Amino acid sequence: MKKKFLSFMLAVALVCSTQAFSTMPYVNAAETAGVGTAYYISSRNGDNGNSGTSEGEAWETLDKLENVTLGPGDSVLLESGSIFNGFIHLQNVGGTQENPISISSYGEGNKPVINCNGEGIWYQDYGKAMDNSGHRSSGYVSSAILLYDVDYVEISNLEITNKSNDFDYFSTNVNKASGRMDRTGVAGIAKDGGTMEHIYLDDLFIHDISGNLQDKHMNNGGIQMNVLKPADENATGIARYQDVKISNCYVKDVSRAGIVVGYTYQHDKFNGAALADETVKKYGHTNLVLEGNYVQNAGNDAIVAMYAYQPVIQNNVSDTAGVDLDDGYPGYWQSFCAAIWPWKCKDAVFQYNEAFDTVGEGNGDGQAWDIDWSDGTVYQYNYSHNNGGGAMLICLNEAYNGTFRYNLSQNDLKCLITFQGNPLAKIYNNVFYVGGDLETAVHHPAAGKRSGAGYLANNIFYNVSTNKNVSDDGWNPGNNKSFKNNLYYGYSDEGMPGLPEADAITADPKFENPGSAPVTVNEGGKIHDRSAFEGYKIADNSPAVNAGVYIPNNATEDFFGNKLTGIVPDIGIHETGIEESVSLNVYSDRYLIQEQDIRNVPQGTTAEDFLKNIKASAKAECKVMKGSEQVAPDTAVTEEMVLKVVNKANDQETKTYNIHVVKVYAEYATEGMTATAGSFQPNNTTEGNPSYVLDNNMNTIWHTAWSGCDRSEAWISIDMGKEQSVGMLKYVPRKAGGVNGLITEYEVSVSTNGTDWTKAATGSWENNSEIKYAEFPSVNARYVKLWAKDSKSQEAGKVFASAAEIRLGYEE
Repeated sequence: MKKKFLSFMLAVALVCSTQAFSTMPYVNAAETAGVGTAYYISSRNGDNGNSGTSEGEAWETLDKLENVTLGPGDSVLLESGSIFNGFIHLQNVGGTQENPISISSYGEGNKPVINCNGEGIWYQDYGKAMDNSGHRSSGYVSSAILLYDVDYVEISNLEITNKSNDFDYFSTNVNKASGRMDRTGVAGIAKDGGTMEHIYLDDLFIHDISGNLQDKHMNNGGIQMNVLKPADENATGIARYQDVKISNCYVKDVSRAGIVVGYTYQHDKFNGAALADETVKKYGHTNLVLEGNYVQNAGNDAIVAMYAYQPVIQNNVSDTAGVDLDDGYPGYWQSFCAAIWPWKCKDAVFQYNEAFDTVGEGNGDGQAWDIDWSDGTVYQYNYSHNNGGGAMLICLNEAYNGTFRYNLSQNDLKCLITFQGNPLAKIYNNVFYVGGDLETAVHHPAAGKRSGAGYLANNIFYNVSTNKNVSDDGWNPGNNKSFKNNLYYGYSDEGMPGLPEADAITADPKFENPGSAPVTVNEGGKIHDRSAFEGYKIADNSPAVNAGVYIPNNATEDFFGNKLTGIVPDIGIHETGIEESVSLNVYSDRYLIQEQDIRNVPQGTTAEDFLKNIKASAKAECKVMKGSEQVAPDTAVTEEMVLKVVNKANDQETKTYNIHVVKVYAEYATEGMTATAGSFQPNNTTEGNPSYVLDNNMNTIWHTAWSGCDRSEAWISIDMGKEQSVGMLKYVPRKAGGVNGLITEYEVSVSTNGTDWTKAATGSWENNSEIKYAEFPSVNARYVKLWAKDSKSQEAGKVFASAAEIRLGYEE
């Protein structure tokens, strides 16, 4: 932040110039020496005639702060047990990293209370259209504490309310709660100071915030921090947040949301499913931590992180989110909420959270967790129960590269997982328990909310309910979900749909005490100790022990904090640590291993580096061999070499893998290239035109005619504009919207004139949204054609082909 230490009068002038109005006590900063001054305020023992600089000389009311300028190291301390009617608004102030400004309490007793009562009104204006035209972008807001273009500020140990008296503002609309003024307990705004740094909120009790029910991106709820368009971005820099920590806060009975950080005017920089690290770090928020908070009876969402790079959301509890979702409110257009989730974040981690009793009635979502239009989201070590919409939602086409692992769902309602039109999500090593007389289905009953793609492995589906329900479409609606090494207990009863795995494990997993996880909030709204969930540990003789499938880039520990050992994990959330029997199978997070072939080893890789990327049983030894000789560590591997795996206890027991070295290719830029196709869907701005494979936009795709085409028409050709060496085609499948057109068997042909074609490569690709490559001997050509010899279709009898992007490359 560019520091601005302004007088009170100047701050008021600036606020009014942005259409805010107030008789409020703004606290403004000035340069001070030393470690700062403490200002004491007590409604019980204070007197405004005092100096305010010691406990014995405390002021009585908050408005005495009008005559104060704050500097680095200064603090405002409210006496415990005091009750204040008013608010504290800070604008253009800043402490330093060594000496932040603080607002907190002193003395013993209950937290000091700030009752805002609908005062503290200011004007919020994003200065730009929202990403959804239905969202309000400007209006008056009442906030008990406002942090407007401030940094290095820490606030702790306060109680805050902001109750509504609708007659003061809407005398004819008292019953229309969606027409209320927006209200907040603590509001944060970044606008004209560039990056706002170091905002810490800790141990606040915020309750009875009578805000608007539907204004999602206004500062409206318990704690909300957002980013507005600067008046002169060239001068002040991109507005954003860095180092925000909200911890140990109790937020109760608030409308709209509990804790939200932070919508931004830069939302249009986050288009597309795959979010570039540099984009998110430049335009979004960094070092965001939300931890140890208890949110009870939020009107809508409990906790949401938005537009952030690698935020950490952990050890939080959501209790009964969505209490304001009532279809009786006129004009309430968005009846959706989940408990704890991200929006447009990159690599967010949600761990050790608990969510329960999320309202399902009148709620289009109602899940505990939601991967929502974000890239690389990981949910791990979380516990959910009795959520009206179920455990997990993966929401729509930009919920990209999501992972849900080592989580426990006990008696969630409606359905276990909602696959709402999403690209491939990885769901592994979870436990889904359904008991009592619940009718919880595996998939959502609505067709559009079970259409997404998923990879489900090593999960335990445990259903002992007297009203079991898998759903009418069985286990794999959309035929775009794959199941491997899951355990299904209670799902093989007569009348239940067939299981999705031919050799499925259906035996009792031998939990210690299934269904015994806590169903009430822990003392103080804290998360439960892991020992509370030991009923879901498995016995040493469980059929789940060492029965899972290898997971690339897996977690490092299980739900209980046990280190993941060996190569093959146990099924479920508990890793017993029982030593697995010797296996000569190998795995890799970097290379593709198909039966006894190790592929995609980059040319020039040394034997030492190659072995570092091979994972094998601790009872086996791996060697790179050329003939009968072991290769030296610094020797580059070639296709003349093999990987030999030897049983350490019996060196006669071996297994050999072929090594396939890939050439290193450079991609041609797409400038000057054009594309044609045998079939395409016309007159559509996002799906159809073959030129979309060259536009560097993952949200547009080439797609053959929606009415279907002949298999001979399922091709696309790239004209490079000139004849040049080519030896590689990169195929980027569609990331969302279903599987129609995913190419699973291909033929690549080349031509110098676009008429006479020579076959260059044929092969098959897996049915998923991962990037694929076709390699062939380098040849001079101008045209390269990709023909879909086979492809996926969700409509019987119709042939489709599609691609998000295609690139051509040459051998370096």
